[in-house]
Amino acid sequence: MKKSYFLCLLPFVVALMLYSACASSHKILKPPLDSNSQKFLDIIRYIITDQEDRVFREMPPEDRGEFIMDFWARRDPDPSTPENEFRTQYYTRLAVADKTFRTGIPGWMTDRGRIFILLGPPMDVIKKSMGEHSIEFKKSSRELSSNLLEEGTFTERPTEIWIYNHYSDYFSGPLRLTFVDYDSTGDYKLTTDVEVKPFSMMSYHQSDSNMVKYQWIGEIEKSESLPTILSFLDYTKSIGNIEKDEEENYTVDCFFEIPLSLIRYRKENGQYVCDLELSIEVRNLEEKSFYREKKEIRKHFSLEKLRKIIKERYSHNEKIKVPLGKGANEIYFSLRDRIQQKRVRKLSIVEIKK
Repeated sequence: MKKSYFLCLLPFVVALMLYSACASSHKILKPPLDSNSQKFLDIIRYIITDQEDRVFREMPPEDRGEFIMDFWARRDPDPSTPENEFRTQYYTRLAVADKTFRTGIPGWMTDRGRIFILLGPPMDVIKKSMGEHSIEFKKSSRELSSNLLEEGTFTERPTEIWIYNHYSDYFSGPLRLTFVDYDSTGDYKLTTDVEVKPFSMMSYHQSDSNMVKYQWIGEIEKSESLPTILSFLDYTKSIGNIEKDEEENYTVDCFFEIPLSLIRYRKENGQYVCDLELSIEVRNLEEKSFYREKKEIRKHFSLEKLRKIIKERYSHNEKIKVPLGKGANEIYFSLRDRIQQKRVRKLSIVEIKK
């Protein structure tokens, strides 16, 4: 009885062993992040969006230079002038913060440096040495007092209070930010219970209403349920299970998921048309092999249908099966929007043990 039970399980055991062996025979790697790319991410950490950060890390290293140019172009308040005022102001504030607030770490990486970069210089600064009396500013009390130096709680550590009166649209009354030097090292930590976002260093998602080149076409932007600012081109890539046949030839399914709200449309004969080109390239330097496959996608939507798919966040999905070789396989995903003349490539590296 026990022997018969074991024989029944044997095929499942063998299948599990084969699956485990196959699963352990390969690994998926991310594109390398070189020192210049890491330096860029460090410097713009306060204004980059989560989406931009993810796309940048997924890109092939050789494409990141174009991304950096587009990153600043998206934030240029006046593209008609040769200077990018946003970038100039950002680097100026970064340099001032680095010099002014430097302690054991670069000044621009401190809390005071971050706030200075995002909000600019405060309207007023109250400084209190250890042992003096100061005011505790809670989230519920940011009314500007008639006497800014009135006594409140006892200051156990050196304290600075920065006062901003620039952002009345976001705060009821002046914004007070309290910094405390807990370790007496000069590195003041922000203690005020408030989320400080880049109000003056806004990304195009939050501001830049004059940036017409990122806005939706006329009829669509009239709908309040749709975004007024077109985000930059993006998609999600993924890799399926790696398959191996009897002759040890490997293949894998590569998947695109393209949010239809992130592509551009052109009006043709009363309909709205998207024009996309997808491609997959596989490069195996060890086997000196190269494979490429391309798909073209052209869809027509009525205005009513387009509004629906944008509002409900529809995506277009595509699958492309590609061959792999032993060693490192560089898989380049590419999406080109022919209407907005933009292309985004992403890289996955699949390493199959020899």
